[in-house]
Amino acid sequence: MKFDAPATTNPIDQLKIVGQPVDRIDGRLKTTGRAPYAYERYDVAPNAAYGYVIGAGIPKGRILSIDAAAARGLSGVLAVVTAENAGKLGKGSNNAAPLLGGPDVAHYHQAIGLVVAESFEQARAAAALVKVVYDRAEGAFDLASAKETAVTPKMNKPESLVGDSLIFFTFQIIGVEHRRAPTRQGPSGTA
Repeated sequence: MKFDAPATTNPIDQLKIVGQPVDRIDGRLKTTGRAPYAYERYDVAPNAAYGYVIGAGIPKGRILSIDAAAARGLSGVLAVVTAENAGKLGKGSNNAAPLLGGPDVAHYHQAIGLVVAESFEQARAAAALVKVVYDRAEGAFDLASAKETAVTPKMNKPESLVGDSLIFFTFQIIGVEHRRAPTRQGPSGTA
């Protein structure tokens, strides 16, 4: 295929849409701080509650105790949810750990609780008051020693069956030799 003649004109080359400044409908409101965001739609959800996730402060171990009394006593706090009062939650189909940790902690910052309050600021402030005592477990960092106990994870069906990576990468390796080196171009696309 030769490219020795210019292509026919098209909307992109005519610069009627692409490359032209276009005002966004919400641009002025957002840049001036007057845009209503979803959490500010009091007309749609007048009594909305806000949540703030409490993340585990250790990478692996067990929760010995959670003291949420100070958080529950804070003005505007509606609930403090933990594995103790939420019950056991399983794993999502793409999660490696339970959605709500406790008493076991599987990874750093795993959700171990949720503070629900009348405002986001109240929920965040209350979450900072929750005191958690952990029994920290040693991490496993030696892959060779863990090989004997390793299990093959269940694989979900791929989202797409299109393509063959082996053929693709083989083509890429072979194709590199046949490509022309990129030329240095200026801002307008000229050399």
